[in-house]
Amino acid sequence: MQAIRWSRDSWSGRRLAALAAAALGMSAAGAATLEPDLAARLARDQGTQRYPVILRLAQQPDANEMAQRVAAVAQGQRGGRLLEALKAFNAPLQAPLVLDLQSRHAEQVVPLVTLNAIAAHLPAKDIRELAKRSDIASIRYDIGLLAPSRRPVADPCKPARPTPRQRLPKSCRGEGRAPAAVQAAGFDAQLPASPALRAIGAPAAWQAGYTGKGVTVAVVDTGIDASHPDLAGSFRGGAADWFDVHGEHARPMDRHGHGTQIAGLVSGAGASGQTLGVAPQSRWIAARIYNDRNIGRLSQLHRIMAWLLDPDGKPATPDAPQVVLNAWGLGDRPGSCDDEFARDLRWLRAAGMHVVFAAGNGGPMENSSLSPANNAGALAVGALDGEGQMAMFSSRGVSACDARPYPDVMAPGELLRTTDLAAGSMPITTLATGTSYAAALVSGELALLLQARPDMPMAEREALLRAVPGETRPPLLRALGLAARTAP
Repeated sequence: MQAIRWSRDSWSGRRLAALAAAALGMSAAGAATLEPDLAARLARDQGTQRYPVILRLAQQPDANEMAQRVAAVAQGQRGGRLLEALKAFNAPLQAPLVLDLQSRHAEQVVPLVTLNAIAAHLPAKDIRELAKRSDIASIRYDIGLLAPSRRPVADPCKPARPTPRQRLPKSCRGEGRAPAAVQAAGFDAQLPASPALRAIGAPAAWQAGYTGKGVTVAVVDTGIDASHPDLAGSFRGGAADWFDVHGEHARPMDRHGHGTQIAGLVSGAGASGQTLGVAPQSRWIAARIYNDRNIGRLSQLHRIMAWLLDPDGKPATPDAPQVVLNAWGLGDRPGSCDDEFARDLRWLRAAGMHVVFAAGNGGPMENSSLSPANNAGALAVGALDGEGQMAMFSSRGVSACDARPYPDVMAPGELLRTTDLAAGSMPITTLATGTSYAAALVSGELALLLQARPDMPMAEREALLRAVPGETRPPLLRALGLAARTAP
């Protein structure tokens, strides 16, 4: 995993924030709390700028009550019913604030269902006045997030400096129509497995009939290259199974590569001559965090979390994923707790989803946990090296949020063979290192366990993947009740 970096100046410190808030007159009883970063920005304001902010309302739904309300609903529909209940709770509370924002001519006003909040772009004067409202609990700067540092691939259909006579490739001239068919590879039990999959015992699981069939994994990252033959056949394929929160691309794509790489370790087939994914017959859906300029925002991630609850927006349709793979984190403050996404995680768990996060690459520093992976409800995955020991780069210690041992589980995370951006639908692969890739392996393991033990409580299923001291059998095989065996 490569943690998200802020695209603007970072957290400014409690003392500066306190001075800024005091100067702005925001310390009155009943006023909203200004987050430190925003307070510091407003203190420097010259009166000409609009700020992207998240206004979180004071009244929030009771999480336990909401979870109990949907507990008896089938897992695939639970998220949709929960989203309906959250919208019904939020609507009368958000309405007065929306009217106020409209009167102020706020821009880009978007309700955030999972947070009971409103995202908007406002000048400093309006933020100061809104902070006096008693129905707002906090106002946070809607931070710009940069994708991992790998250089994004240029889009040949959208040149950076177009010229009047520039000729686009033939493939661009039909943009808007369905892309040409890809020769998708399917799972072939006769193909050898990649070394990482052999290390965790995946071939023995396949021989026992556990391939992830019937399980859907959602990948929240840079997107997925659906033209890759190892991934094309495992896309679930519905119109709502791809969510570009920026509205830039109607079909699955990835200009960066990171999302394609982690997806290959979950459901990648064997077009390159070896099976790459732990759960090669699972299906994937995906959400794209970053836009074509490689930037996303906190509010857009909250919108993605709401999409996960009910991808097609129809509560009666059982289309929610069972596993959510997150290979991103708020990475500029390792060892601290940021609860920005704590409620989102709680709703996903209440909907019956395993919420997997890369633990972060903050090692060997102790107590280097990363948010949201260190929040309650997230399954933080650390990386093992080639000797089966914790990789030097893997974050470790205790969670800064709840003091649990961190990470929760471990998996191989060094030099893993996986899919990379396809060139003309070629089965391109690469070797990848980081906790993102370990988290992808664990997501695939959970897909196998979901197929094998669909009625097992989520916490028990996750606990089965924890290593037992002194045991040589991989946790996956123990969880499935299988003996280690020689497999291709």
